Amino acid sequence: MGQEELLERAKAGDVEAFEILASEHQKYIYNVILRIIFDREEALDLTQETLLKAYLNIKKFKGNSSFRTWLYRIAVNSAMDYLRKRNVERSNFREIEEFENGVKDFETPEEVVDKKLTAEIVMKEINKLPIDYKVVLILRDIEGLNYEEISKIMNLNLGTVKSRLWRARNLLKERIKSLPEFLSLDERRQV
Repeated sequence: MGQEELLERAKAGDVEAFEILASEHQKYIYNVILRIIFDREEALDLTQETLLKAYLNIKKFKGNSSFRTWLYRIAVNSAMDYLRKRNVERSNFREIEEFENGVKDFETPEEVVDKKLTAEIVMKEINKLPIDYKVVLILRDIEGLNYEEISKIMNLNLGTVKSRLWRARNLLKERIKSLPEFLSLDERRQV
């Protein structure tokens, strides 16, 4: 059964069809929320909240965008609302396993540690960005969504998405360049 048929059945009230759709997207929704709020337990709760909102509003889905984009929009809005309500825009970074790209056979332990430290530093700095920049950067550079999808998810025109992404990348680059802990592997070994 294809996604279109599942959508139609879900709109008609078929709970099982919606559950199949939700299970296909649940991991992606969780990951995007986690990358925005940096709290695993809250991300799980917000994922469930997102799926519940989608289920309750499935009849309103008109198909102007993909189902995935529609779900992402609900997820991003939930995550942004969470951050605004709890004023945790600058919350502490928590290690996120999803950012570890795995260990290649030829990497030394020092290289693995260096990658992990670099990813942690970058994620800490992403977490400190203003929320509008942070979300666009995560959706584009981490989630790999295209500009049009981000535009629909965030309800912004294409120019605004590109502008925010450019500003976010530049701000992130400047912050990282100024960090004393962002040292090369050789400099870290000497310390």
